[in-house]
Amino acid sequence: MKRHLPVISLVFLLCFASGCQDKAAMAELEAFKSQAALEEQNKAIYARYMGAWIRGDAEALKTIFSPGYVWRAPSGEMASLEQTLGHLEKQVAMFSDRTVSNEEIIAKGDRVIGRYVLEASHTGSVEGLPATGNKIKSMGIEIIRIENGRIVEAWEVFDSLGLFQQLGYELKPKATEK
Repeated sequence: MKRHLPVISLVFLLCFASGCQDKAAMAELEAFKSQAALEEQNKAIYARYMGAWIRGDAEALKTIFSPGYVWRAPSGEMASLEQTLGHLEKQVAMFSDRTVSNEEIIAKGDRVIGRYVLEASHTGSVEGLPATGNKIKSMGIEIIRIENGRIVEAWEVFDSLGLFQQLGYELKPKATEK
């Protein structure tokens, strides 16, 4: 019996160690599943946001964005929630039959990256830009950050130059003073 005691002890230790490894692996798997579920939820929030934007539904956007929402452009320009909703109002007035296709949506943690294509007809005059009737198609990429199920921040790169070229505008240098 004494000869078998070390073997029995070794078997017990191996079983205990493998049980602990299984528990650690299970905990890691559960954490991975939880993160994947959160990222899917965040993708759904992004899709709801894009749907509300294209419908021009400011009330829905107020429930999707946090009250302290901030939009950021590469130029350093920033817009609050109210300013962003004002931009939406102008876009709706300027472009009829707007559609957006989400080409790609990637989620990682609290961030979602969306690559989209906007198509519309320029049928409304806004801020001195007369309606041209031109069809436009322009692409953008946006990174949003989500906290507590609401979008708190967005960084967007949009092909504004391409948009204005499609509207028939030309890029000219400013006149220099002599």
